[in-house]
Amino acid sequence: MIATPRHFFVLAFCLCCMATTALAEAPAQDLPEWDAAAETVVVFNPDFPESEALARYYAEQRGIAAERIIGIKCSTQEEISREAFDSTLLKPLRKVFQSNGWLSLAERETGGSATAKAHQATVVTESKISVLVLMHGVPSKVIRQQPNPAVIHQDEASVDSELCLLGMPESSLLGPWQNPYFAQKQRFNAMKKPPGLLLVGRLDGPSSATVRRMIDDAIAVEKEGLRGRGVIDLALKTGAYDEGEEWLRKTAETYRRSGIPFYVDRYEPLIRDHWPLPDTALYFGWYSGGITGGVATTGFKFKRGAVACHLHSFSASTIRSTTQAWVGPLLERGAAATMGNVWEPYLSFTVHFDILNARLLEGYTLAEAAWSATPGLSWMNVVLGDPLYRPFAHSAMGDDADRDYALYKALVKKHADDPDSKNLKQEVLKLADSRSNPRLLELLALLASLENKTSEGVEMLEHARALYATPSDQLRSVLYEVELLRRDKNPAKDMQARALLDKALSNEAFKGQVGAEALKLW
Repeated sequence: MIATPRHFFVLAFCLCCMATTALAEAPAQDLPEWDAAAETVVVFNPDFPESEALARYYAEQRGIAAERIIGIKCSTQEEISREAFDSTLLKPLRKVFQSNGWLSLAERETGGSATAKAHQATVVTESKISVLVLMHGVPSKVIRQQPNPAVIHQDEASVDSELCLLGMPESSLLGPWQNPYFAQKQRFNAMKKPPGLLLVGRLDGPSSATVRRMIDDAIAVEKEGLRGRGVIDLALKTGAYDEGEEWLRKTAETYRRSGIPFYVDRYEPLIRDHWPLPDTALYFGWYSGGITGGVATTGFKFKRGAVACHLHSFSASTIRSTTQAWVGPLLERGAAATMGNVWEPYLSFTVHFDILNARLLEGYTLAEAAWSATPGLSWMNVVLGDPLYRPFAHSAMGDDADRDYALYKALVKKHADDPDSKNLKQEVLKLADSRSNPRLLELLALLASLENKTSEGVEMLEHARALYATPSDQLRSVLYEVELLRRDKNPAKDMQARALLDKALSNEAFKGQVGAEALKLW
């Protein structure tokens, strides 16, 4: 029997979010396998160039049966009216689902209670589809019809979030609908849920070439696992906005426990322009209307397979631009997956970064992680990237930098039960010294920075700089050391930082290197 959805006021919903977030922090367990591809349908727009070709390419790569590739004629624009959404997307897709036997409906008596009379309603009794993939060219935004509605009556939404409810023919599409999968710590197929609930992902972006690259990256990277560094960009917001800061703080703790080395920017502005961010595999920050800062620097590229997200009310206001909002530019800079909001969602209704990252690192698919981290459906959210992508389902050593990240992660796991990081640091340091490995020393410096151990971090960076052979690596170690010294707000350390900067500015070898412009920003 389908659960009866009811809209609710924002305050009550936020309280629910706070309660379920605590449940999301239970210890990770080995995940049961799920053949999600066998329960996936791919939708393309025949009127949009390359949409069908991309759909067939994706289905072939994922082993999705040809009969599960559906062409639906609809607008080629990003925005669509509510009427057009109903007539060209929602109803045609629902009809296809029913005619193919993927969705079974029945008339049942429901609603009987002390305050409501029982009535006949159409309910979903069985669904053979769990994942819906929207391809490049399918509209992403349902525009508002009512002027100045109350929050619970807003009718604008993302196409994707509305289609999560495709199998729920009697659900109202006004306001946010409570997501029964939110903060659930189990595979989507194993959860007791309304049979018509779907996970919707979008393979879309600024160009068909970008989308094809996203597909290839997800397929290639998940075979051995995503390796690299995390980047967390705090905004130091307080009051009602502290919730977003808390998601980032919890994400940092998740990375630390999981063995993901990461850099934290602890300043209110975004990470400064030209700041070197090597091997960025995970990026999470806020709060700017358009891409700027370190990840916007010319030449910056994410690590292959990266998951990157910047929290902003209109981060996905357009998906097909390389310069506007956030999702398109992040994908253009090499991210394999991102997410955002097509209209104003209000903070508590956006994707909760802490839950998202915890699920990804536990081995869930992108779609499972993103939607389990999203409180409301029939709302503003979109998930871009291969929804079946599992960046951390596997872990292999790899070569060169990948091997260093894998070794560091393995040692963190080995010392997970230690009362402090002393033994971990000793073992990593021993390994770095035996191999004359400056990268491992830099990772130790990042850890020392998190623990506010300035002298220890400086020592590691100086040691690393002596071993690095290339000017770009040496310059990065200078910049990171300067920030460590300045963070203490100690006059003696400020002088030390200034001397280091002056020396670096006069070093001819550093000119033209990544980070050289950042030297001038202090």
